[in-house]
Amino acid sequence: MLISGKEYVERLSGYEREIYVRGERVEDFVNHPNIKPVVNSIAMTYDLAKKRDGYSPYSELVGERVNRLNFVNKTPEDLIARFDYQRELSMRLATCNYRCTGSDAINSLFPATKELDERLGTNYHERFLLLLKEIQKKDYACTAALTDTKGDRAKRPKEARDMYVHVVEKREDGIVVSGAKIHQSGAFAADVNFILPTQTFKEGEEEFAIAFAAKPEDEGIKFVLQNTGYQAKFREGGEFETGNPLYGDRITCTVIFDNVFIPWERVFVFEDLKAIRNILTNFAISHRCVGGACKAGFVDSMTGAANLMLKANGLEKVPALRQRVGEMVGVSEAAYAISIGAATKGYESYGTWLPNPLMANSGKVIGVEGFNKVIMNLAEIAGGIPVTAPSEFDLKSPEVGKYVEKYLQASPNFSTEERMKIIKFIEFWITSSHLLGAIHGGGSPAAAIIFLQMLADLKAKEDAVKDAIGLKKD
Repeated sequence: MLISGKEYVERLSGYEREIYVRGERVEDFVNHPNIKPVVNSIAMTYDLAKKRDGYSPYSELVGERVNRLNFVNKTPEDLIARFDYQRELSMRLATCNYRCTGSDAINSLFPATKELDERLGTNYHERFLLLLKEIQKKDYACTAALTDTKGDRAKRPKEARDMYVHVVEKREDGIVVSGAKIHQSGAFAADVNFILPTQTFKEGEEEFAIAFAAKPEDEGIKFVLQNTGYQAKFREGGEFETGNPLYGDRITCTVIFDNVFIPWERVFVFEDLKAIRNILTNFAISHRCVGGACKAGFVDSMTGAANLMLKANGLEKVPALRQRVGEMVGVSEAAYAISIGAATKGYESYGTWLPNPLMANSGKVIGVEGFNKVIMNLAEIAGGIPVTAPSEFDLKSPEVGKYVEKYLQASPNFSTEERMKIIKFIEFWITSSHLLGAIHGGGSPAAAIIFLQMLADLKAKEDAVKDAIGLKKD
């Protein structure tokens, strides 16, 4: 079933959640100024899916159309459709859609639980399918949480037990877990949170080798939101001072599990080291690959802002600045092309289609470098004014508004207010959390490079050179 964004918001409003902003518990969380932009973003994922058939494929599991982000990808075309959807979302929202990790979790757990059952004769895959059927039937918004706080990185999980989500009690009807997950984008506004490990484990660390799903009725879950300057701006109000007033900056939280009971039907891996390794490998290549498509959409947004800034400043005919816009377009298409290539050159795994691992990790490395370049180009085109301009409140001030109106005017084709809206939007891009998010989301570039070193067939490349220059092969 496909619901509307409005129906999603109404459902979310009915949940009781323990959410904290600036150390204070939020009651009407759906309408809080730091949470509403996240809700608006996720609502867009519903409304856009209803407008595009490619974003709402037919699911054999439930016998009806479902949101692309809740779908199990079985072909290269399925992956490409997902990447198209996420690129458009990133361009339109100019921020996170918050559901990509949920989609990655679904397409990681599906093959991993199937392999686990075939290997051990368990029923984890059946449990997973029952929840997935509910997710598709009710059109739930899903996220995934992986990053544990870790504590002292010199210690193994067993030596820093509380810093990793772990099992504290095993019962007949389920397990009790404690710990915390950090860097969680939008988890407080989702219907289902998949909880996956942050790393692989060794023998003796089985208590951390778990994967499960948390739902709103689970007691003992606390969400502690980030509090950056942009979140403060949203609390100050205004129509456009925040730059992206409808969808906001990427909002993350720390999710605390304080002895939370999880019934067995929502536990999909329990103390199995191989299954966890499979899930994390699947998730890494899936998330890093879709990150290329998301970055393409973000760059599309920044390119649009750059072009508008040129026009608002009367500089649209300056060749050197036009070149910067062209470079931004090139980065966007290159990041997207890597994702499409990875989908096309992917592989089948227990009923799912996963991206090519080598290309997916390459997309992470190239995407981060390209994102940095685009931010620099945007800053060069905009000049220094995105971080020095007067505020929206100054423009509307009875005392100084007329001066701001006069001195912030540029091209006659744009009013001062229109130019300031573009300036604030660029300020949002240049100073928001997205650059650091691009670097570390889905793992750092260093993690992707480790994958590349392991996956690359360096011997074949060496042999080609030996053939070319006449060296003896090993």
